[in-house]
Amino acid sequence: MLPELSEDQVKEQAKVLQLSEKFPESSKELIAELGTKKFFLGTELPSIADLIVYGRVRSPIVESWKPEDYKVNRKQDESAQISLASLGGGSKKSAKKEKSGEAKPAKQSSKTAAPITPTMVDLRVGFIQKAIPHPDADSLYVSTIDMGDESGPRTVCSGLVKYIPLEEMQQRLIVVVANLKPVNMRGIKSEAMVLCASDEDHGKVEFTVPPEGSKAGDRLYFEGFEGTPEVVMNPKKKIFETLQPNFTTLEDLSVVFKAEDGSVRKLANREGKIVKAGTLVNANVR
Repeated sequence: MLPELSEDQVKEQAKVLQLSEKFPESSKELIAELGTKKFFLGTELPSIADLIVYGRVRSPIVESWKPEDYKVNRKQDESAQISLASLGGGSKKSAKKEKSGEAKPAKQSSKTAAPITPTMVDLRVGFIQKAIPHPDADSLYVSTIDMGDESGPRTVCSGLVKYIPLEEMQQRLIVVVANLKPVNMRGIKSEAMVLCASDEDHGKVEFTVPPEGSKAGDRLYFEGFEGTPEVVMNPKKKIFETLQPNFTTLEDLSVVFKAEDGSVRKLANREGKIVKAGTLVNANVR
């Protein structure tokens, strides 16, 4: 089943397919388009672009093999089909044996887990419609936040009473983590988390600030991780707990993710406008 595409994804698909027509000259451009995404268009399932690109990339390589080359490379080609070429872990089909035509399924370990990346986190712009003190917890606010959901605003509990005055919790745009599993906090179900920058040494916490012109529900991405997030992050996998220690702010106050390869990826919207902290440099972001 192919995923439904947005207008932006349709435009991106046309670009990717155009590049694939020029393979192998366009190999570097195709690699850059895929980046760290699971699929070319940032979808959860492979699109027609992924299937076509795979076919166009694989065919000229395999067709140029001599019999001895095929024997050497057959297993590598089987294991690389779709997942490594363009689908990043989708279903695998075996290559046919050259002599017998017999199909040999590629093996995949059920224990192999997908790598944890910022793509899995649903970061959005939220708008606090109203915040009140929690009736049974002195350290918590209870906020009603519009996150662009069709079902309406969500209730969110935040431990910000010591750091942010109640009047500053009203009628403002903030950044939220929207796909944490809801939890009960002193009798009230909290359905998301407000993303803040903090300086624990000086006891200071402040909101992260969405790009100018943002509206409730706008998606935000760390650069290079523009794919489809988990619907709800599985608490057992500790996805957010694994990633969050690498969230911080730079000298220009931009919110970033420090990747394992040493690169720094800024949090931004689709137009490339970045999320910033108010005043805190080298802050913990959570």
